[in-house]
Amino acid sequence: MQNIVLIRDPEHDKSFYPRFNLEDTSSFRDLDDHSKNVLKRLYYDYYFHRQDKLWQKNALKTLPALLNSSDMLACGEDLGLIPACVHPVMQELGLIGLRIQRMPSEPDLEFGIPSQYSYMTVCAPSCHDCSTLRAWWEEDEERRHRFFKSVIGSDDLPPSQCVPDLAHLIIRQHIESPSMWAIFPLQDLLALKEEYMTRPATEETINDPTNPKHYWRYRVHVTMESLIKDKELKTTIKDLIQGSGRSYPHIGEAERQLSRETAALALGKQ
Repeated sequence: MQNIVLIRDPEHDKSFYPRFNLEDTSSFRDLDDHSKNVLKRLYYDYYFHRQDKLWQKNALKTLPALLNSSDMLACGEDLGLIPACVHPVMQELGLIGLRIQRMPSEPDLEFGIPSQYSYMTVCAPSCHDCSTLRAWWEEDEERRHRFFKSVIGSDDLPPSQCVPDLAHLIIRQHIESPSMWAIFPLQDLLALKEEYMTRPATEETINDPTNPKHYWRYRVHVTMESLIKDKELKTTIKDLIQGSGRSYPHIGEAERQLSRETAALALGKQ
């Protein structure tokens, strides 16, 4: 299976289907140019055009039933290689999309621009199915350089690690985006403070979809009690939220209301 170009139909001996990523096989590379072009046209038609109407029809039949079965807000994971019908269907059904900055949905961009995200999206610097912000920064030096230049806007050499100031800037970009939701893995929030960066970044990834034998075993290396007591980290996150305008009611007003209620309660006990 690893090196074949066409898969025989088990019910029709004379029918074949193109395998996914057939261009990556040595069998394909050994073919003449004419055969390559014919197979490529067949491949793209089969995977990206021929089934589109069927997928759209089934989606419009199945998804409304799922959406109507719960009051929960549904999010579609529209990352990577997806059929052309996905975004029109999501828009028709009011499904919010997912935006990971290093996996942009725009084909002409290497990195997403959070300030230009649609309101109908969830934005995040990473998620459970990819490396964390720190791990990605350390594992891909070339993209790290391009990110530092195009997104951060600096011609200097980027730091070899995602230091707290850098994590703060990236998180602030996301939290100030127009996206309906800005959601951050705890690992990326812990990158805001050097004290929590002692653990190797490679150990922070929750799931590796490319490894079928990988299992979820990530555990946070600090206790919830210590995080609750960490006033510095809490203040940093609070300031980010307050500065973005996402807090509701606004944090300052909420604190004043709490003070008024506490004072009224104290007077009532007198």
